Amino acid sequence: MKKITLPLFLLFCFFSIAQENIIITATLIDESSGKPVEFANIGFEGRGVGTVSTQRGEFELYLKPGFVAQEYELMISCIGYETIRLPYTSWIGFTNSEEKIFLKPQTTELDPVVILSGKREYEKLGSETYSLSELGYWVDKDALGGELASRITIQNERTRLHNFKFHVIRNEADSVKVRINIYSCRNNMPGDNLLSESIYHTISQAKGIEEISFKDHNIVVDEDIVVGIEMVEAYGEDLYLSVSATPFGGTAYLRERSMAHWDVRWNFGLAFGMLSSYPANRASP
Repeated sequence: MKKITLPLFLLFCFFSIAQENIIITATLIDESSGKPVEFANIGFEGRGVGTVSTQRGEFELYLKPGFVAQEYELMISCIGYETIRLPYTSWIGFTNSEEKIFLKPQTTELDPVVILSGKREYEKLGSETYSLSELGYWVDKDALGGELASRITIQNERTRLHNFKFHVIRNEADSVKVRINIYSCRNNMPGDNLLSESIYHTISQAKGIEEISFKDHNIVVDEDIVVGIEMVEAYGEDLYLSVSATPFGGTAYLRERSMAHWDVRWNFGLAFGMLSSYPANRASP
């Protein structure tokens, strides 16, 4: 009887251990400066498993054994750095934060044609009219990299973006740090991020209008864009942050966490407003 019990006991222990979540963890480092890379997006693209690095560049991902067995690529991206994709044979060895992953700064060419002088016409884009009945929200601190975005129509070439506004209905966290992302719009979906540097904003009030100035950023666009707010850090014990939709419809895009697929909501726009300007002497169509 003992000869049967012991092997069964060992098999049970092995099975129990195999069913535990696997944690992969490492620290992201700037290859040039040696400094940590904060708030980078890490995850398995389209698989619903992702997170954001801390201010110290560290990250943790909890994976189920069945997910690990699929041997997906781990994707790491951050504004200002080259995106990397790591095969299973690389990331499976990330078992503690002492492991270092080096990110290479990205060299970008600035647009040589920047219109800052001359007479310009000012225009409000999107919608600042909000509804209390329709909203997007966050309730889970594990959903770092989660994003709420909306399509903004651009009617004039060389449109410069001056500021961005959205309405917080309720914020129960001490504060929430978000990153503002501006994407190209391709086939009615968010495309490439048009920004060359990250724009952060901290929401600390319980409710009200949040306004972010783009004064220090030269953001000029010619076509429709998708503007999003991405949660990168939440402070305090509780998290409930709701952002208002607009009663005038539109197109909204929701992403559960970093690297997840976009969930499209047609005829449902978020109350995102922007002040813009364009050259007054533009050629008539």
